[in-house]
Amino acid sequence: MLRLRLATIISLITASSLLLLAQLGCGRSPSTSTQAVAASTPRTAAAKVSFNEHIQPILSEYCYHCHGPDKNTRKAELRLDVAADAFAPRKNGPAIVKGQPEKSSVVTRLFSKDPEVVMPPPEAHKTLKSEEVALLRQWISEGAVYEDHWAFIAPQRPAVPTLANSQLKIKNPVDAFIFSRLEKENLAPSPEAERAALIRRVTFDLTGLPPTPAEVATFLADAAPDAYERAVDRLLASPRYGEHRARYWLDYARYGDTHGLHFDNYRAIWPYRDYVIRAFNANKPFDRFVREQLAGDLLPAKNIDELAATGFVRCSVTTNEGGTVTEEVAMNLTRDRVEAFGATFLGLTTGCAACHDHKFDPI
Repeated sequence: MLRLRLATIISLITASSLLLLAQLGCGRSPSTSTQAVAASTPRTAAAKVSFNEHIQPILSEYCYHCHGPDKNTRKAELRLDVAADAFAPRKNGPAIVKGQPEKSSVVTRLFSKDPEVVMPPPEAHKTLKSEEVALLRQWISEGAVYEDHWAFIAPQRPAVPTLANSQLKIKNPVDAFIFSRLEKENLAPSPEAERAALIRRVTFDLTGLPPTPAEVATFLADAAPDAYERAVDRLLASPRYGEHRARYWLDYARYGDTHGLHFDNYRAIWPYRDYVIRAFNANKPFDRFVREQLAGDLLPAKNIDELAATGFVRCSVTTNEGGTVTEEVAMNLTRDRVEAFGATFLGLTTGCAACHDHKFDPI
């Protein structure tokens, strides 16, 4: 569903906890510094190493410049971003030998004393940290499993961490992940926020607006154990909820109330905006939400919503300039919608692929 039952998810998450979640990171580009590896999802020594999460950032930082997707900087005809190439027989053996880090040159050359052999080369002025070398060794020992681009891997619910401190009060699984990371960093949870702060935070989160003085007073006077959950339900039922959430979706769609070029004057595309607001407030199933926007005019129309939804494909920058070259505008509109579709539905930025093969993403 579009709307998550946020009453359980955001229950009493403090500002410091939200900051911690932000530091954990979500989508990381291939060039992300390996300093971010230490801030990735908590893992124990027994946890299996992930190529996308742990290894690709290391290879990107230290190896891809010479052994990655850019053919103009590639050396030794070796690509470490492609499994078949990394495992291929070579004069001195494969760069990676599954299950045998001691026979994998990607590891052994890290420790060479010969400046002509050691990797990364001295002129790169880069040296892997001990924990990064350990991750490489473990990954190869586990079979050196490459993974597809993250956008093509179906998400799976991770196991809830077991906490060393059994006294910590866990109200929902999200708490366990936050507390687990805090334990790893030897930090204690922040105390529960004051109730006035809680109602202010959750109201901003769900409506984008501050609570009224009367709403704050009502919440402070409600001593029932489910007072917070009922406040969340009230906010989810507010028309302001749909208006607030729709703003983010309209950004994905590149919605604008003006043409965007030349005079940049008004255009009447507001029915699409209102459709998105109604969809969030009605808790429309996401599959239906997507189908209506991409092909609403091909569905058996039950109401105007199916047609208004197709405003998604009309949110491009438009112009009423008299000297406009029609074919040029048509191409620009197509490119814009492809970019919007890729970023919104595929988790891929397709801008580079408008002119050539994408250097990192498989498009």
